[in-house]
Amino acid sequence: MASTQKNTELIEQARSLNHVPWGDHYEKMISGMLSNPDAPKLVEARHRARVTNTEYNDFPVQTVTAQKLREVKHSLMQRVVGKIGEGSQIEAPFHADYGCNISIGKDSIANFNMVILDTSLVTIGDRVQIGPNLHIYTVNHDVSVLSRRKYVEFGHPVTIEDDCWIGGNVTILPGVTVGQGSTVGAGSLVTKSIPPFSVALGSPARVVRKVPSAEEEEQDPSN
Repeated sequence: MASTQKNTELIEQARSLNHVPWGDHYEKMISGMLSNPDAPKLVEARHRARVTNTEYNDFPVQTVTAQKLREVKHSLMQRVVGKIGEGSQIEAPFHADYGCNISIGKDSIANFNMVILDTSLVTIGDRVQIGPNLHIYTVNHDVSVLSRRKYVEFGHPVTIEDDCWIGGNVTILPGVTVGQGSTVGAGSLVTKSIPPFSVALGSPARVVRKVPSAEEEEQDPSN
């Protein structure tokens, strides 16, 4: 359901991001309130994302060395998303709706064809490994036909915490948090949050077992 008031925590979090189209419509949008995506600033922000997505995806990789390519692509991705940490690599093609609402931590890797509809904030932590064809949706619509005729929508944030592994062809729906150290099996549809250090799979994804943390593994003499 849509929120009825602005989320000050999300708004404050957005202050650390780049390329943000600040204004009342933007603050309502990321807060999960009903908002009109045809507001001029939001239209312009999506256009900016289309341009920077294209620059990233169409960069002529044959014109630079492999080592230089990583540097160039990281610089280009900084133009697309709100924030990206050192060492993170995103394979092209990559598609974001706004881009500015996406934060990616350090040393994370995403394979080909990641699609993020970032009407609300999307936070990807450090050392996250992502398979091909991940789709993340923060945007939602009301089941009311009249609401859709009025062309309003709302969104809820998605978070993938540190040290997660997201398999190929996974879809993550609005409002989901994938807890630290968790694995999501290939082909899963994640409709609800997954607790830390879990393995989840299926449609809808369900936890099938727990896993130890890296610190617990280090204490195991068999490792």
